[in-house]
Amino acid sequence: MKKLMKAVVVIAPGQVEVRNDVPVPEIGDYECLVKTHACGLCNGTDLQVIAGTIEEKSGFGGFPTVLGHEGAAEVIEVGRKVRHIQVGDRFIHNNLRPDVGNGYSKTFGSMAEYGLVCDHEAMAEDGFTPSEMPFYKKQKQFPKEIDYIDAAMLLSLAESHSAAVNFGTKKGDSVLIYGAGPMGTALAMFMKLQGAEKVSIIDSVPERLANAIRVAKVDRIINFMETPVANAINGEEFDLVVDAVGRSQILVEGSQYLKPFGKVCSLGVLRKDDMMINVGQLKWNTSLHMLNWPYGEYDIMPQTIRYILEGSINPKDFYSHVMPYTDVREAVELVRARKALKVILNFDI
Repeated sequence: MKKLMKAVVVIAPGQVEVRNDVPVPEIGDYECLVKTHACGLCNGTDLQVIAGTIEEKSGFGGFPTVLGHEGAAEVIEVGRKVRHIQVGDRFIHNNLRPDVGNGYSKTFGSMAEYGLVCDHEAMAEDGFTPSEMPFYKKQKQFPKEIDYIDAAMLLSLAESHSAAVNFGTKKGDSVLIYGAGPMGTALAMFMKLQGAEKVSIIDSVPERLANAIRVAKVDRIINFMETPVANAINGEEFDLVVDAVGRSQILVEGSQYLKPFGKVCSLGVLRKDDMMINVGQLKWNTSLHMLNWPYGEYDIMPQTIRYILEGSINPKDFYSHVMPYTDVREAVELVRARKALKVILNFDI
Protein backbone atom coordinates (compact mmCIF):
# COMPACT_ATOMS: atom_id res chain seq x y z
CA MET A 1 0.00 0.00 0.00
CA LYS A 2 1.29 3.45 -0.91
CA LYS A 3 2.17 5.86 1.86
CA LEU A 4 -0.02 8.94 2.08
CA MET A 5 0.73 12.56 2.95
CA LYS A 6 -1.00 15.85 3.56
CA ALA A 7 -1.10 18.49 0.82
CA VAL A 8 -2.82 21.76 -0.02
CA VAL A 9 -5.35 20.91 -2.73
CA VAL A 10 -7.65 23.08 -4.83
CA ILE A 11 -10.75 20.94 -5.22
CA ALA A 12 -12.66 23.31 -7.50
CA PRO A 13 -12.69 27.05 -8.13
CA GLY A 14 -12.84 28.79 -4.75
CA GLN A 15 -12.31 25.56 -2.77
CA VAL A 16 -8.88 25.08 -1.23
CA GLU A 17 -8.23 22.69 1.64
CA VAL A 18 -5.66 20.38 3.20
CA ARG A 19 -6.15 16.75 2.18
CA ASN A 20 -4.48 13.76 3.87
CA ASP A 21 -4.90 11.14 1.13
CA VAL A 22 -2.29 12.31 -1.37
CA PRO A 23 0.24 9.58 -2.26
CA VAL A 24 3.85 10.13 -1.24
CA PRO A 25 5.83 9.99 -4.51
CA GLU A 26 8.06 6.97 -5.10
CA ILE A 27 11.51 7.94 -6.34
CA GLY A 28 13.01 6.77 -9.62
CA ASP A 29 16.67 5.94 -10.19
CA TYR A 30 17.73 9.58 -10.65
CA GLU A 31 15.24 11.14 -8.27
CA CYS A 32 15.31 12.20 -4.63
CA LEU A 33 12.55 12.34 -2.07
CA VAL A 34 12.44 15.66 -0.26
CA LYS A 35 10.62 16.86 2.85
CA THR A 36 8.93 20.24 2.49
CA HIS A 37 9.71 22.77 5.22
CA ALA A 38 8.10 25.91 3.75
CA CYS A 39 6.29 27.15 0.67
CA GLY A 40 5.38 30.66 -0.44
CA LEU A 41 1.80 31.41 -1.38
CA CYS A 42 2.11 33.10 -4.77
CA ASN A 43 -0.05 36.23 -4.95
CA GLY A 44 -0.38 35.70 -8.70
CA THR A 45 -0.38 32.10 -9.90
CA ASP A 46 -1.61 30.35 -6.74
CA LEU A 47 -4.51 32.75 -6.23
CA GLN A 48 -5.48 32.38 -9.87
CA VAL A 49 -5.45 28.58 -9.57
CA ILE A 50 -7.72 28.86 -6.55
CA ALA A 51 -10.01 31.26 -8.42
CA GLY A 52 -10.09 29.01 -11.48
CA THR A 53 -8.79 31.76 -13.77
CA ILE A 54 -5.51 30.21 -14.93
CA GLU A 55 -4.94 28.34 -18.18
CA GLU A 56 -3.48 24.91 -18.89
CA LYS A 57 -0.58 26.49 -20.81
CA SER A 58 0.42 28.21 -17.56
CA GLY A 59 0.83 24.86 -15.84
CA PHE A 60 -2.68 24.19 -14.53
CA GLY A 61 -3.14 20.43 -14.15
CA GLY A 62 -6.92 20.28 -13.70
CA PHE A 63 -9.02 19.98 -10.53
CA PRO A 64 -8.44 18.60 -7.97
CA THR A 65 -4.83 19.77 -8.01
CA VAL A 66 -1.94 20.04 -5.55
CA LEU A 67 -0.89 23.67 -5.33
CA GLY A 68 2.41 25.49 -5.02
CA HIS A 69 5.71 26.22 -6.78
CA GLU A 70 7.65 28.17 -4.13
CA GLY A 71 8.61 25.24 -1.94
CA ALA A 72 11.80 24.91 0.11
CA ALA A 73 12.68 21.33 0.95
CA GLU A 74 15.36 18.94 2.26
CA VAL A 75 16.55 15.75 0.60
CA ILE A 76 15.80 12.71 2.78
CA GLU A 77 16.27 9.82 0.30
CA VAL A 78 18.14 9.40 -2.99
CA GLY A 79 17.66 7.03 -5.94
CA ARG A 80 20.24 4.39 -6.78
CA LYS A 81 21.77 6.34 -9.71
CA VAL A 82 21.90 9.71 -7.95
CA ARG A 83 25.51 10.91 -7.73
CA HIS A 84 25.45 14.67 -7.30
CA ILE A 85 22.80 15.14 -4.62
CA GLN A 86 23.13 14.04 -1.01
CA VAL A 87 20.77 13.56 1.90
CA GLY A 88 20.51 16.92 3.66
CA ASP A 89 20.86 19.05 0.52
CA ARG A 90 18.31 21.83 0.19
CA PHE A 91 16.24 22.63 -2.89
CA ILE A 92 13.56 25.05 -3.92
CA HIS A 93 10.57 24.05 -6.04
CA ASN A 94 10.07 20.47 -4.94
CA ASN A 95 7.76 18.91 -7.48
CA LEU A 96 5.36 16.05 -8.11
CA ARG A 97 4.59 14.03 -11.21
CA PRO A 98 1.63 15.21 -13.30
CA ASP A 99 -0.45 12.23 -12.19
CA VAL A 100 -0.05 12.52 -8.43
CA GLY A 101 -2.32 9.56 -7.73
CA ASN A 102 -5.70 9.07 -6.02
CA GLY A 103 -7.26 11.30 -8.67
CA TYR A 104 -5.08 14.35 -8.01
CA SER A 105 -3.14 16.37 -10.56
CA LYS A 106 -0.46 18.87 -9.66
CA THR A 107 -0.20 22.52 -10.49
CA PHE A 108 3.50 22.40 -9.63
CA GLY A 109 2.81 20.58 -6.36
CA SER A 110 5.18 22.14 -3.82
CA MET A 111 2.51 22.46 -1.12
CA ALA A 112 2.79 18.85 -0.04
CA GLU A 113 4.63 17.25 2.86
CA TYR A 114 6.95 15.46 0.41
CA GLY A 115 8.07 15.95 -3.15
CA LEU A 116 10.71 15.17 -5.74
CA VAL A 117 13.87 16.66 -7.19
CA CYS A 118 16.07 15.10 -9.86
CA ASP A 119 19.81 14.64 -10.40
CA HIS A 120 19.96 16.26 -13.83
CA GLU A 121 23.75 16.20 -13.86
CA ALA A 122 23.84 12.42 -13.47
CA MET A 123 21.21 11.99 -16.18
CA ALA A 124 23.24 14.16 -18.56
CA GLU A 125 26.34 12.09 -17.85
CA ASP A 126 24.36 8.95 -18.68
CA GLY A 127 23.21 10.30 -22.04
CA PHE A 128 19.78 11.72 -21.33
CA THR A 129 18.66 14.89 -23.08
CA PRO A 130 17.01 17.80 -21.22
CA SER A 131 13.62 16.86 -22.69
CA GLU A 132 13.93 13.46 -20.97
CA MET A 133 14.74 14.96 -17.56
CA PRO A 134 11.86 15.51 -15.14
CA PHE A 135 11.60 19.01 -13.65
CA TYR A 136 14.39 20.31 -15.91
CA LYS A 137 15.18 23.89 -14.89
CA LYS A 138 12.36 23.69 -12.36
CA GLN A 139 14.45 23.20 -9.23
CA LYS A 140 17.56 24.73 -7.67
CA GLN A 141 19.80 23.89 -4.75
CA PHE A 142 20.31 26.60 -2.17
CA PRO A 143 22.90 26.94 0.63
CA LYS A 144 22.28 26.16 4.29
CA GLU A 145 23.07 29.77 5.17
CA ILE A 146 19.54 30.59 3.96
CA ASP A 147 16.81 29.20 6.19
CA TYR A 148 13.78 27.44 4.76
CA ILE A 149 11.33 30.28 5.42
CA ASP A 150 13.50 32.82 3.60
CA ALA A 151 14.25 30.28 0.87
CA ALA A 152 10.53 30.15 0.06
CA MET A 153 11.06 33.68 -1.36
CA LEU A 154 13.92 32.64 -3.66
CA LEU A 155 11.87 31.80 -6.72
CA SER A 156 9.86 35.03 -6.59
CA LEU A 157 13.04 37.05 -6.16
CA ALA A 158 14.75 35.28 -9.06
CA GLU A 159 11.68 35.77 -11.25
CA SER A 160 11.77 39.51 -10.53
CA HIS A 161 15.53 39.57 -11.06
CA SER A 162 15.24 37.83 -14.43
CA ALA A 163 12.40 40.16 -15.42
CA ALA A 164 14.56 43.22 -14.77
CA VAL A 165 17.13 41.71 -17.15
CA ASN A 166 14.62 40.44 -19.73
CA PHE A 167 12.88 43.80 -19.95
CA GLY A 168 16.23 45.27 -20.94
CA THR A 169 16.65 47.63 -17.99
CA LYS A 170 19.75 49.72 -18.52
CA LYS A 171 21.69 52.49 -16.85
CA GLY A 172 19.84 55.79 -16.83
CA ASP A 173 16.37 54.36 -17.53
CA SER A 174 13.23 55.90 -16.06
CA VAL A 175 10.67 53.29 -15.00
CA LEU A 176 7.03 53.29 -13.90
CA ILE A 177 5.71 50.16 -12.14
CA TYR A 178 2.05 49.38 -11.40
CA GLY A 179 1.84 47.33 -8.20
CA ALA A 180 3.88 47.50 -4.99
CA GLY A 181 3.31 43.90 -3.97
CA PRO A 182 6.28 41.57 -3.43
CA MET A 183 6.93 41.15 -7.16
CA GLY A 184 6.57 44.81 -8.05
CA THR A 185 8.78 45.91 -5.17
CA ALA A 186 11.40 43.27 -5.95
CA LEU A 187 11.34 44.27 -9.62
CA ALA A 188 11.90 47.91 -8.64
CA MET A 189 14.86 46.86 -6.51
CA PHE A 190 16.45 44.79 -9.27
CA MET A 191 15.86 47.51 -11.86
CA LYS A 192 17.75 49.86 -9.56
CA LEU A 193 20.55 47.30 -9.34
CA GLN A 194 20.52 47.13 -13.16
CA GLY A 195 21.16 50.87 -13.27
CA ALA A 196 17.71 52.45 -13.62
CA GLU A 197 18.05 56.09 -12.65
CA LYS A 198 14.48 56.80 -11.54
CA VAL A 199 11.79 54.32 -10.51
CA SER A 200 8.21 55.30 -9.68
CA ILE A 201 5.68 52.82 -8.28
CA ILE A 202 1.87 52.88 -8.13
CA ASP A 203 -0.40 51.22 -5.56
CA SER A 204 -3.29 52.00 -3.21
CA VAL A 205 -2.00 50.41 0.02
CA PRO A 206 0.08 52.91 2.01
CA GLU A 207 2.04 50.19 3.81
CA ARG A 208 3.12 48.65 0.50
CA LEU A 209 4.19 52.00 -0.88
CA ALA A 210 6.16 52.74 2.28
CA ASN A 211 7.80 49.32 2.00
CA ALA A 212 8.78 50.04 -1.61
CA ILE A 213 10.57 53.21 -0.47
CA ARG A 214 12.38 51.38 2.33
CA VAL A 215 13.30 48.22 0.44
CA ALA A 216 13.67 49.25 -3.21
CA LYS A 217 14.59 52.91 -2.64
CA VAL A 218 12.04 53.97 -5.25
CA ASP A 219 12.16 57.63 -6.16
CA ARG A 220 8.43 58.30 -6.18
CA ILE A 221 5.27 56.61 -4.93
CA ILE A 222 1.80 57.23 -6.34
CA ASN A 223 -1.29 56.30 -4.34
CA PHE A 224 -3.95 56.22 -7.04
CA MET A 225 -6.72 56.38 -4.42
CA GLU A 226 -5.44 59.82 -3.43
CA THR A 227 -4.21 61.21 -6.74
CA PRO A 228 -5.11 60.12 -10.30
CA VAL A 229 -2.06 58.61 -11.98
CA ALA A 230 -2.13 61.04 -14.90
CA ASN A 231 -2.18 63.99 -12.50
CA ALA A 232 0.71 62.59 -10.45
CA ILE A 233 2.81 61.93 -13.56
CA ASN A 234 1.96 65.35 -15.03
CA GLY A 235 3.21 64.69 -18.54
CA GLU A 236 6.39 62.79 -17.63
CA GLU A 237 7.41 59.99 -20.01
CA PHE A 238 9.22 56.75 -19.20
CA ASP A 239 11.54 54.30 -20.92
CA LEU A 240 9.73 51.32 -19.35
CA VAL A 241 6.26 50.90 -17.86
CA VAL A 242 5.50 47.59 -16.11
CA ASP A 243 2.22 45.95 -15.13
CA ALA A 244 3.05 43.88 -12.04
CA VAL A 245 -0.65 43.49 -11.19
CA GLY A 246 -2.02 41.41 -14.07
CA ARG A 247 -4.62 43.50 -15.91
CA SER A 248 -4.56 44.19 -19.62
CA GLN A 249 -6.12 47.63 -19.19
CA ILE A 250 -2.99 48.65 -17.28
CA LEU A 251 -0.91 47.82 -20.35
CA VAL A 252 -3.02 50.13 -22.48
CA GLU A 253 -3.03 52.92 -19.89
CA GLY A 254 0.65 52.53 -19.08
CA SER A 255 1.70 52.72 -22.71
CA GLN A 256 0.41 56.29 -22.84
CA TYR A 257 3.19 57.33 -20.45
CA LEU A 258 6.04 55.97 -22.59
CA LYS A 259 8.71 57.90 -24.41
CA PRO A 260 8.81 57.30 -28.18
CA PHE A 261 10.00 53.71 -28.75
CA GLY A 262 9.55 52.92 -25.07
CA LYS A 263 8.33 49.55 -23.84
CA VAL A 264 5.26 48.54 -21.83
CA CYS A 265 5.92 45.27 -20.01
CA SER A 266 3.50 42.63 -18.73
CA LEU A 267 4.72 40.81 -15.61
CA GLY A 268 1.52 40.23 -13.64
CA VAL A 269 -0.37 36.99 -14.34
CA LEU A 270 -3.32 37.73 -16.63
CA ARG A 271 -6.59 35.88 -16.05
CA LYS A 272 -7.59 33.39 -18.72
CA ASP A 273 -10.65 35.52 -19.55
CA ASP A 274 -8.60 38.72 -19.83
CA MET A 275 -8.48 38.95 -23.60
CA MET A 276 -9.12 42.65 -23.98
CA ILE A 277 -5.73 43.91 -25.22
CA ASN A 278 -6.52 46.04 -28.24
CA VAL A 279 -3.08 46.80 -29.63
CA GLY A 280 -4.57 49.68 -31.58
CA GLN A 281 -5.05 51.45 -28.24
CA LEU A 282 -1.36 51.23 -27.34
CA LYS A 283 0.63 54.41 -27.81
CA TRP A 284 2.21 54.69 -31.25
CA ASN A 285 5.95 53.93 -31.59
CA THR A 286 6.05 51.78 -28.47
CA SER A 287 6.63 48.07 -27.85
CA LEU A 288 4.72 45.45 -25.84
CA HIS A 289 6.76 42.83 -23.96
CA MET A 290 4.75 39.92 -22.54
CA LEU A 291 6.57 38.11 -19.73
CA ASN A 292 3.71 36.48 -17.86
CA TRP A 293 5.64 33.21 -17.87
CA PRO A 294 9.05 33.72 -16.21
CA TYR A 295 12.13 33.18 -18.35
CA GLY A 296 15.65 32.50 -17.09
CA GLU A 297 14.77 32.62 -13.40
CA TYR A 298 16.70 29.46 -12.53
CA ASP A 299 19.74 30.55 -14.54
CA ILE A 300 19.97 33.86 -12.71
CA MET A 301 19.23 32.41 -9.27
CA PRO A 302 22.90 31.90 -8.26
CA GLN A 303 23.39 35.64 -8.64
CA THR A 304 20.18 36.28 -6.67
CA ILE A 305 21.51 34.03 -3.91
CA ARG A 306 24.83 35.90 -3.91
CA TYR A 307 22.96 39.17 -3.35
CA ILE A 308 21.29 37.57 -0.32
CA LEU A 309 24.49 36.11 1.12
CA GLU A 310 26.36 39.41 0.77
CA GLY A 311 23.51 41.28 2.46
CA SER A 312 22.32 43.33 -0.53
CA ILE A 313 18.89 41.65 -0.37
CA ASN A 314 16.91 40.51 2.65
CA PRO A 315 14.13 38.01 1.76
CA LYS A 316 12.23 39.05 4.90
CA ASP A 317 11.50 42.41 3.25
CA PHE A 318 9.15 40.69 0.80
CA TYR A 319 6.83 38.70 3.07
CA SER A 320 4.75 39.81 6.03
CA HIS A 321 3.27 36.61 7.48
CA VAL A 322 4.47 33.08 8.31
CA MET A 323 1.58 30.71 8.96
CA PRO A 324 1.02 26.95 9.36
CA TYR A 325 0.14 25.40 6.01
CA THR A 326 -3.04 24.09 7.62
CA ASP A 327 -4.21 27.72 7.81
CA VAL A 328 -4.05 28.13 4.03
CA ARG A 329 -7.63 29.42 3.74
CA GLU A 330 -6.90 32.24 6.18
CA ALA A 331 -3.67 32.98 4.33
CA VAL A 332 -5.53 33.27 1.03
CA GLU A 333 -8.05 35.71 2.52
CA LEU A 334 -5.29 37.87 4.02
CA VAL A 335 -3.63 38.19 0.62
CA ARG A 336 -6.90 38.81 -1.21
CA ALA A 337 -7.81 41.55 1.26
CA ARG A 338 -4.29 42.99 0.84
CA LYS A 339 -3.74 42.68 4.58
CA ALA A 340 -0.66 40.57 3.90
CA LEU A 341 2.18 41.51 1.56
CA LYS A 342 2.94 37.82 1.11
CA VAL A 343 2.45 34.68 3.20
CA ILE A 344 4.97 31.88 3.71
CA LEU A 345 3.35 28.60 4.70
CA ASN A 346 5.32 26.70 7.34
CA PHE A 347 5.25 22.90 7.03
CA ASP A 348 7.17 22.35 10.28
CA ILE A 349 4.47 23.66 12.60
